[in-house]
Amino acid sequence: MSQRIYEADALHRRGQALEDEFFYQVDAKLRAGLRAQMKREEAREKLRLSTGIEDIELLDHLFDAGVTPSSIAALALVPVVFVAWADGSVTTAERQVIFSSALHRGMKGQPEAFNLLMGWLEKRPGKVIWDLWKEYSDVVHSSLTPKLAETLQREILRSATVVAEASGGRFGRDSISVAEQAVLDQITDAMLLNDSRTL
Repeated sequence: MSQRIYEADALHRRGQALEDEFFYQVDAKLRAGLRAQMKREEAREKLRLSTGIEDIELLDHLFDAGVTPSSIAALALVPVVFVAWADGSVTTAERQVIFSSALHRGMKGQPEAFNLLMGWLEKRPGKVIWDLWKEYSDVVHSSLTPKLAETLQREILRSATVVAEASGGRFGRDSISVAEQAVLDQITDAMLLNDSRTL
């Protein structure tokens, strides 16, 4: 075999190896993407079955936020968490009120939900969690009778107000700060928006 043919053959083999490696990498990325898509669809279906929510966009948002069927109960406490953080930190009194509310809701037997809630009390959750709660609240509200929806709204606002009153003033009364009142107003506005969508 001449030197020229040998070099051409070696160059061809190197080119083939690079091509094979390229397609291996592409296949690996496609397989990883397919696995991720299957995981998302499986998680979405589990959330759908456990919550009864049919809104695919909301299910995807829940998945992206790390919410699972085992932790979704924590979403109900998002308003009180945001009230607790309104003044920049969560006080011991606010934390105790939220713990009591979580236990009242049976969260003691739901460790994933309880841990998610604890995480929110340790590190202030971002706006994405607030937006997720509003989206979730809207879907839940639309599935209830007007009377039941009104009862739920009153309970959410009552719980949030108790947290707002937990840490200040004399004997914990008349102690809602301006920042806490602003969050309470946002909760009210979100629920009024829910009402307008059912009219």
